[in-house]
Amino acid sequence: MNLTPLQQSILLALTAEWQSPAQIADQLPKAAENLSDVNQALKDLLLEGYVQANPVVLGLYRLTVLGTDKATEVHEDK
Repeated sequence: MNLTPLQQSILLALTAEWQSPAQIADQLPKAAENLSDVNQALKDLLLEGYVQANPVVLGLYRLTVLGTDKATEVHEDK
């Protein structure tokens, strides 16, 4: 999957800790702070297996092992 700049930024902002879309958006450049764009990018990353949604507390996300590997790859490319 070719990641958009927003998806790349989200992967780099996410950690193994659970975060809400608002917390993620706060870490992004001003141009990417639109929550609906962040939510859509999270859904796309979720479908690719890079992000995990919290099964107990809705609206929280974290990186998967695959996402961590992809984030490392994105970081190295920048």
